[in-house]
Amino acid sequence: MPKVTQARPRLTALLTVLLLLQAPLLVLLGLNLLTNHWAFLTPWPSIWAELEAAIMLIQSSGQITLDDVLFYDVIAFAVLVFSAVMALIAGATFHRGQAITWVLGLLTQIGTLVSGLGLYFVHKPSQAYWLLVMGVVMVLYLNYGDLSQWFLRPDTGAEEDSYA
Repeated sequence: MPKVTQARPRLTALLTVLLLLQAPLLVLLGLNLLTNHWAFLTPWPSIWAELEAAIMLIQSSGQITLDDVLFYDVIAFAVLVFSAVMALIAGATFHRGQAITWVLGLLTQIGTLVSGLGLYFVHKPSQAYWLLVMGVVMVLYLNYGDLSQWFLRPDTGAEEDSYA
């Protein structure tokens, strides 16, 4: 029986770009969360200043244990950074079509949506809407029929060897 290969869906190129763009966006929103300035897409000098302020805030461990909201902010920042790392890994390997890449993309969106919901209920900034919309759109794209079937296709090489 001839080997039938499924063509890669055109949506994979778009999702690769979106995952790679999502990673720095998640880190920037996490920095805004830690510093509580809520400056979005600001110039680079202010981004570096916020990064330094966030690092100084994380290093002052006594303050983190006393304030519950600040503790949530640090946890949410860690989830956003973890999601950004998963987005980078998924975006770099998305074109290969392995099932683990699709799962990493979904893990990224889970972290994004959980952080966005928590952010909405704790601080209610407009950036929470960005996180929620970004997560929902990416989940819809990742669960598109042809795309999910391409990632979850069975390994035909192992089946042919077992029947031979």
